[in-house]
Amino acid sequence: MFIFSTPPDNLSIQEFQKNENIDVEVVQLISTEILPYANFIPKEFVGQIMTMLNKGSIHSQSSSFTEAEIDIRMREEFSKVCFETLLQFSFSNKVTTPQEGYISRMALSVLLKRSQDVLHRYIEDERLSGKCPLPRQQVTEIIFVLKAVSTLIDSLKKTQPENVDANTWAQVIALYPTLVECITCSSSEVCSALKEALVPFKDFMHPPASKVQNGES
Repeated sequence: MFIFSTPPDNLSIQEFQKNENIDVEVVQLISTEILPYANFIPKEFVGQIMTMLNKGSIHSQSSSFTEAEIDIRMREEFSKVCFETLLQFSFSNKVTTPQEGYISRMALSVLLKRSQDVLHRYIEDERLSGKCPLPRQQVTEIIFVLKAVSTLIDSLKKTQPENVDANTWAQVIALYPTLVECITCSSSEVCSALKEALVPFKDFMHPPASKVQNGES
């Protein structure tokens, strides 16, 4: 098992897949048996879990893999389950205690930072790739991130504004310019997911408040 670390280069494909499956099961265990009871767990320990999930959500592969093995060796399923776990705990409408609220804010902050990083990397890599398409795994990753952003915004819209801290609003709004930078992407799948992520931002756009001067608005 090589959870949250880069897999050794000398593993066979069968060994890689076996370890990958174990890592996925560990993250699923964290999701179902630990984080739901985060209210009774020290904040520091939960913070370490969030950090590990953030690291695990980053696709990684060995530089020694042959072209034919890349699709098999990419830790796609592991990355996805880490990201889904962050998403699961990033925004909960069932927060009833300060500790649960802390866990929710922490997960959301980590997820938004991760999303920003994925978007920036995709924009830069596509710019450098010219007319060459990016790897399928990277396209899949950004589509997943864009859908997660859409889900988060939908959750935010259903929640009372005063229940979301200012830092969270700032992080969400900061995603908008980065999303706009993605509009020149060449993948039709990415463009479709991007549209879904951009449209909900209209609910955050309001005319500036009128200033009262001399007793009149």
